[in-house]
Amino acid sequence: MNKKIWVDITNTPQVHFLLGIYNSLKNDNYDFEFSCREFAETSKLLSQKIDKPFLKIGEHYGKSKIKKVLGTFVRFGKFLNEQIDYDISISCGSEIAVFASKIRNKKSIAFGDNDKARQWTYGYFVDYAFFPNAISKDIFFNQGIGKEKLYQYNGYKEDIYIADYIPDNSFVDGLPFSNYILLRPENLQANYVTKGAKTIVPELLKMLSEKGINILYIPRYDIDHQYAKEINNIYMPEDPVNGLDACYYADVVLTGAGTFAREAACLGVPAVSFYAGKELLAVDKKMINDGWIFFSRNPDDIVQHIQKAKRRDSNINRSKSVKKEVIDKLTTVIEDLIG
Repeated sequence: MNKKIWVDITNTPQVHFLLGIYNSLKNDNYDFEFSCREFAETSKLLSQKIDKPFLKIGEHYGKSKIKKVLGTFVRFGKFLNEQIDYDISISCGSEIAVFASKIRNKKSIAFGDNDKARQWTYGYFVDYAFFPNAISKDIFFNQGIGKEKLYQYNGYKEDIYIADYIPDNSFVDGLPFSNYILLRPENLQANYVTKGAKTIVPELLKMLSEKGINILYIPRYDIDHQYAKEINNIYMPEDPVNGLDACYYADVVLTGAGTFAREAACLGVPAVSFYAGKELLAVDKKMINDGWIFFSRNPDDIVQHIQKAKRRDSNINRSKSVKKEVIDKLTTVIEDLIG
């Protein structure tokens, strides 16, 4: 009898990662059920990537901590009313997946790469957790993820799906230009962003436009669209684009968050982070120290950097090695947990 796995997705970047896990396991006696939270077109992207139905439960409740807590309880209550048949849950630190699994006497596995996140909210209840080894293990020990249920792997979470990435040769055909810089704004609604932080996107857009640089602009929120008014050489896709293709074919990737920067860096594309968080993640610090990512919130420094930035040789074999390590360990853990 096939083992049944429930995958819960709470944010857009998790779609690619968790589908990387799914694609590695789906033909090995595993049946999958999917659910997602409606946030930043998560469900729309998921529907493009899988040809099976999935549950849409919950939404984003903004930056307010009170609303986030309320939203967690609301979503949890909705999950308890759903008849999801599974033996083990896999998520990127979804408290809902971990709590529901514990209550239903099921097992749970969590993935993550954010050393600033609240792992303590689920750490004592999760059965196993996977994190990059760029993060100090003491952080997890202090949040309830003990040595016996923690595995730290070489590389980055993005390697898991980049390992199978094949560039779409027709991607650029859908753009109004062949050479461009990819720009993704900060996530100022996130609770990890420094209080009172201001976006530097309008200034960046203006400076890039004045230099005649083509911009593929991927806004997050309605306000982000306003920044693009009266900007020349800019294109905003109406539908979600393949993020890896957008990174791969870019001359440089500029992003106010981490995922695009790490994806570009793993692909050898010059990456610039203007992250507005209180403190950089450990995985980002390592990439910055290794020269894979340039970090600044000064638009002048950023524009000067991109004018001299050059690609590194991408090494997909490195990503394949990371993925093999993780999948081999994951299958062993699943067998140990549910037999």
